[in-house]
Amino acid sequence: MTQTPQKEKIQLVGGQQVLSSEGDFEKMMSFYGGLFDRLTKAVKQTGDLIRYIGFQSPIGENGYLHFFGIEVDRIDNIPDGMVAWSLDDDTRTVRETREGRTAIISQDDITWQWLTSGTDSGRYTGEFTGPLPLEEDNPSDSGPHSFWISANSYVSLQESDPSSDEIDLVDHDPSWSQQFEEMSAWLRDHLGTDVALRIEHYGSTSIPGIPAKPLVDILVEIPSFSAAKPHIIPCFDNETWDYWWHSEHMVFVKREKLMGKRTHHVHIAPKDHRVWDGLAFRDYLRSHTDEREQYAQLKRKLAVDFRNDRERYTRAKTEFVHKVTSKALRNPRK
Repeated sequence: MTQTPQKEKIQLVGGQQVLSSEGDFEKMMSFYGGLFDRLTKAVKQTGDLIRYIGFQSPIGENGYLHFFGIEVDRIDNIPDGMVAWSLDDDTRTVRETREGRTAIISQDDITWQWLTSGTDSGRYTGEFTGPLPLEEDNPSDSGPHSFWISANSYVSLQESDPSSDEIDLVDHDPSWSQQFEEMSAWLRDHLGTDVALRIEHYGSTSIPGIPAKPLVDILVEIPSFSAAKPHIIPCFDNETWDYWWHSEHMVFVKREKLMGKRTHHVHIAPKDHRVWDGLAFRDYLRSHTDEREQYAQLKRKLAVDFRNDRERYTRAKTEFVHKVTSKALRNPRK
């Protein structure tokens, strides 16, 4: 339910950087990886339950401004090299530390496209339009910019047994189809059929004979991002769900508990988005034994090579996935 706006909806301390839309993987990993490690150690006034939040905005011809930070109760100190964002009813104030003191570096009017408190958390999420922060301003790229939420995730420093993200493949489990059906019913119930237009089981757990990480990939069709985000992001805003804007679509990671084992990946996009090509890949492997076995062997090898690096494991499969998907799309009935 949308709430009446109040002052200081969201206060964040983090980093911001312009990164190419062409996808410089190493720079992206360096930016986010460095902040993940540093934020919880260097930033104070976060409380026991910590929330990471990210925003992105297009800048120039082929770049995006990435902001990634941690929510704070108040802005008392800003570590060197970081900035603080304070978002209230109609203003974004950006601060940083200069000569040992906190200084305002830009203060701009913003317009919320939507602003809602989470169904479970009570914390605000939203997306807005406004100028770029002063230090990222580009005279050739003037005018209001859209800032969309690109990350929303909870952690706790008190968690004594955080889940490992190691790549651990298991043989196909027939119960995965039932797990899909159960989550599909939950999604329809919580999102409504006017938002969740279609729900499909895809990824390796949907293909018999393929080893997979024991988590179920689900694909949800929505009418549009602008229509769905104000409903979906607040619905998933709690400590058992992580949200990431990835490959130009929404990805929600379901965990057993806070920082627990992953159980589901829910990918959300309109019907014409390229993520839906994953169904062609699924259907092709279901009916082509040779390619299915090649993929199984590739996954087993990569699971050894990149056991502790989920991102690189996924990227290493890309060439094979693209090759088979292209073949499937060219020959949809074969």
